[in-house]
Amino acid sequence: MSDKSCSTPCCPRLDLAFANLITRLWVGMRLFMAGVDKFRSGDGAAATFNAGNYETKTGVIAKLMTDNSFLPTFLPPSVIDAYAHGIGYALLFVGVWVVLGLFSELSLLAAGLTFLSLGFGLAALPDDTELGVNIGIGIIITYLALTTAKHGFLSLDGILCGKKKSADA
Repeated sequence: MSDKSCSTPCCPRLDLAFANLITRLWVGMRLFMAGVDKFRSGDGAAATFNAGNYETKTGVIAKLMTDNSFLPTFLPPSVIDAYAHGIGYALLFVGVWVVLGLFSELSLLAAGLTFLSLGFGLAALPDDTELGVNIGIGIIITYLALTTAKHGFLSLDGILCGKKKSADA
């Protein structure tokens, strides 16, 4: 009796497929909710979500990055403003992209780079305690999702490729 491991699509590894699904959904949800939070003002039932809140929050982020970090020594304020004002939309887009699982490896690379850019911004500030906890965990889980991406038949990629392979057969 030999232990035959199957690497063909007819014999999927459910453990790795579920691991990919859970980690991919976590990464996407985390990014999406961070983007939604940029539109929020207030807490609980009194919270409001609108473009005015977004402009206020991203303005504060841009000012914080300009006034309290070393970034203005090598980046023009217009670049810092553009980053701060665009990050919420990037978080929303990449989060949805990762959850859908379309071009999974590329979307997870974009997620990892997004976490890395957030980490760089936080590391540039004097108090970067959030860096190791939130951003580090995000990068580790993104890595785990990437390592199981080949088994992601529970993603849009997996569904589309599975249909293509069965049509070719």
